[in-house]
Amino acid sequence: MQNKPHLPASAAWYALSDQQYIRAMNAAVTIAVRVGAAFTSQHLATIARVARVSATCDLLASPSRLYEEALRYAHSSIWPVPLNGYDNPEMDRSPVREMRNLVGATYTRFATHPESVRLIVAENLLGDPELVHRVGVLEDSPVVLHIDRVLMRGHDIGAFRNGVSAEDTYALITALCSFAVTQGTTFHALYGMDSREASNEAGLRNLTCDAVIAFLTTTMPTKQGNSYTHASHSSVIGSSVAASLYADSRDGDSEVSDAPSASDDLYHD
Repeated sequence: MQNKPHLPASAAWYALSDQQYIRAMNAAVTIAVRVGAAFTSQHLATIARVARVSATCDLLASPSRLYEEALRYAHSSIWPVPLNGYDNPEMDRSPVREMRNLVGATYTRFATHPESVRLIVAENLLGDPELVHRVGVLEDSPVVLHIDRVLMRGHDIGAFRNGVSAEDTYALITALCSFAVTQGTTFHALYGMDSREASNEAGLRNLTCDAVIAFLTTTMPTKQGNSYTHASHSSVIGSSVAASLYADSRDGDSEVSDAPSASDDLYHD
């Protein structure tokens, strides 16, 4: 599996080849972790050199736009490549096994794209609080739709508990998958467990898979209704991520962006 997902629509938008776009984004993400959108002329020259593109190409014309593109790329980098496509989960596979595969693949993505995880964390801590409301920058994740469908199959056969939504499940998955990047160094210093060692990485991946499956299959009484969490309205996704993914179209009055969409042909692995 090639762990470098990209957005071919974006590459074409900036008149770059897929590989030029990937190289530029990998360099931009690494720099953006440290400087945010404050790219200097030296930063832009470095990105151009690494990507082997012109320093005057459209992608590098606007530091703020470059940062938004890097953030979109970072989010796409941590989505696991579907084994059989998000729209067609393998119906002959048990929901438990399908969920375990999804969690394991997500952990691998986080582990192989630590700079993307760092950028997402930095944006949440230090970034623009209005970014989430900007249409076209962050897109609906296809992972949530896939989790929702696996959960429904699990509910149908009694494998998964009620009262847990796709958003609940993905919140748990991303929290555990982020641990090695967000706390690994400190944990190693305090407790001696180096998450970078192969045996510990495998152990943390198994721990994450087991924790999610145990959470979904527990007989613990449900007291929180249909979901632990509830989405608030935003200009991008409306009242529910899962609901917006199932919708055929957005409200006719919504802003329409002419920027390339992250939902277009995400993976060419």
